[in-house]
Amino acid sequence: MENANKLFIFLITTEIIIGGGGRLLDPLGLFPLRYLFFAISFVFLILNFITGYNTISKKMFLFFLLIMTFPFYGALLGAIYGRDVNDIAFDLQPYAYSFFLLYIFSLKPSLKEYLFNYFIKCIKYFSIITSCFYIFYVILLHAGFIDFIRFYNVLSLTDEFFFRPSGAFFSKSFFFFGIASVIFFIERKYFFTLLLLLAILLTETRGVFLFACLAILATSFRLNKMYINLLVVMVGLLSFLALMVLVGDRGGDSDSVRINDWNYFIANSNLTSLIFGTGFGTHFFERLRIEVVPLEILQKTGLIGVVVSILPVLLLIRKGFNKLARNTDLVMSGILIFSLGVSITNPFLYTPMGIFVLGVSAIAILSEKSAKDELSKGSLKRGRNIKTGYIG
Repeated sequence: MENANKLFIFLITTEIIIGGGGRLLDPLGLFPLRYLFFAISFVFLILNFITGYNTISKKMFLFFLLIMTFPFYGALLGAIYGRDVNDIAFDLQPYAYSFFLLYIFSLKPSLKEYLFNYFIKCIKYFSIITSCFYIFYVILLHAGFIDFIRFYNVLSLTDEFFFRPSGAFFSKSFFFFGIASVIFFIERKYFFTLLLLLAILLTETRGVFLFACLAILATSFRLNKMYINLLVVMVGLLSFLALMVLVGDRGGDSDSVRINDWNYFIANSNLTSLIFGTGFGTHFFERLRIEVVPLEILQKTGLIGVVVSILPVLLLIRKGFNKLARNTDLVMSGILIFSLGVSITNPFLYTPMGIFVLGVSAIAILSEKSAKDELSKGSLKRGRNIKTGYIG
């Protein structure tokens, strides 16, 4: 079962990172690999338990229940308010992938170590290679060597890519550029950090760039002296101003939609709904989903839901920033800061990608002592020369 599990971990991790939103193979008419692997994970979960190969600790199971508290509360509230069953199911859909966590939470220590190592390694290699191709694309596009119409028609065969008027584009897999930039910064490989931030800037995606910089700054305060932190702040601010110039008036269109959603929330809220929410299945105008995820959570589950939804992430971040924590924890906490922040403007955290990131972070930070000893082999050490032997 060891090799079979490793092969499955390799396949599902690769698909999550490279596949982004899971729609790359849509033009081929194939059944989505993400759903197929999700189903297969339960087969492995059952086989592992039958053969006595795996077991889930009390701590990991309680953490899983904590994650599932939020969708359960939202669905229960929706049922109490009499929302349409199909609408409730639609709101529950993104959280269904959370059941995959049972598989990775129950892995034996050696497989958790393999998952963690390959997850970080895959992110690093994918992000560097893809960002280089993307920067090269932008250079060729503006030099007039690319037929943009033909390029656009090819990539538009799938819904995975989102184009800007300038010819820039963004893919859900580019979220991992932000994650990789945090990893490389903690490793003190600043060239790769700047390369990835440049690629993000050229996608003209303000939220991803902003929260990548904030996550880097948060980890910098934990690792570096004040003058380095001030330098990070200055570079981040100047880069963000440059991004705002690139985006120009186009940013006002998306901002106006967010403002309208906020105004709708204010007009349709009272003290009860502010505290408890109105349940899954609630509409914004004619939409069930909006771009600003925290506002949607606030509308549907109130302040209670907001706290419950972010509590698992905050617990992991707090542990990762503990003075006695390993730098392995700091890496994953920095990644979670980015994931939580970027979810304010773009749905990420409670998507298959975000749930996978949350799961790997949990096994790295909350694993039992025997597993933690394995995961911390060659882990980051404080000092000027930080290396990450644990990521291969």
